[in-house]
Amino acid sequence: MKPSAPTRFVVFLLLLACLAVLAKFILFKKSPRYYRHYFRYEYAHYKISEGKEKANIVPFKTIKLMQSDRLSDEYRTDNIAGNIVGFIPLGILFPLLFVGLRRLWRTTLMVFLVSLGFEVTQLVTGIGIFDIDDLILNVTGGIAGYLLIILFIRKRPVANKNAGIA
Repeated sequence: MKPSAPTRFVVFLLLLACLAVLAKFILFKKSPRYYRHYFRYEYAHYKISEGKEKANIVPFKTIKLMQSDRLSDEYRTDNIAGNIVGFIPLGILFPLLFVGLRRLWRTTLMVFLVSLGFEVTQLVTGIGIFDIDDLILNVTGGIAGYLLIILFIRKRPVANKNAGIA
């Protein structure tokens, strides 16, 4: 079942809003004044090699660090839950909006690519740290969102069972 044009438009706006919120929390955590200063004066001196030195490319290293008593419960929860919960909407919105993404592996790939885009942007610009564990947690959130939308569609009355997501 193909959603109506107004419904698709609303879902598209929700996707844009979700991406904007993710960009704010992942890339632009600080004030606009900080980024104006950073890109005006500091970015010219930034080298990607610096970002590579800080990057975590060892799977589960940061996730294991989150189990440390040295970190506050709030920080650990915000980091792990935020990376998962923030990407749940993508797992819901992608298959609703794009027929080609109505398979788990395709939605997972798209969520991975979006997350990778954020991580690479952090690496290239120096406004964050590339972390493979963020990719893992973000994709986990996308898969959770996909499974939620599948459960919702399968629970709907029989007339809507052919919604096209499986």
